[in-house]
Amino acid sequence: MRVMRTWLMKRNCSFSPKQVGLFYLSIVSFSLLVAGYFLFIGVWMIIIFTSIEILALTIALYVYTRHALDYEKITIVGKQLFVERSWGGKIQIDELNTLWTKLHRSGTGRPSLTLKSSTKEIPIGFFVVMNEQEQFEKDLEKYLGV
Repeated sequence: MRVMRTWLMKRNCSFSPKQVGLFYLSIVSFSLLVAGYFLFIGVWMIIIFTSIEILALTIALYVYTRHALDYEKITIVGKQLFVERSWGGKIQIDELNTLWTKLHRSGTGRPSLTLKSSTKEIPIGFFVVMNEQEQFEKDLEKYLGV
């Protein structure tokens, strides 16, 4: 059966994981170079602060790279609706029937969308920007309950 419609929504990230690695390597090299100079002239306490700085940077960039490639893909094939989500490297795929699935909007502030079926509730639209969310909702509703 042919694919009727696909929506692919990705996280908006400035750096790819490779760029993050190069950035990390350059920052750590520079920090160690500066720390080495101060250690050479006898300021041994710099090693403690440099270690804390590198540890904090490592943790922050690790979290960033774990989620840099997150995405959400919604595919409709005939009467089947597939929701594929990658979150932190873990992929989850849910399958629903378009005839029995409804789209619900809830929440205050940033509205959240949920696909509800008789057996499942799947939150969607994490990566849809605010000004495109209403259009996404209208486009998806065209395919549900038909």
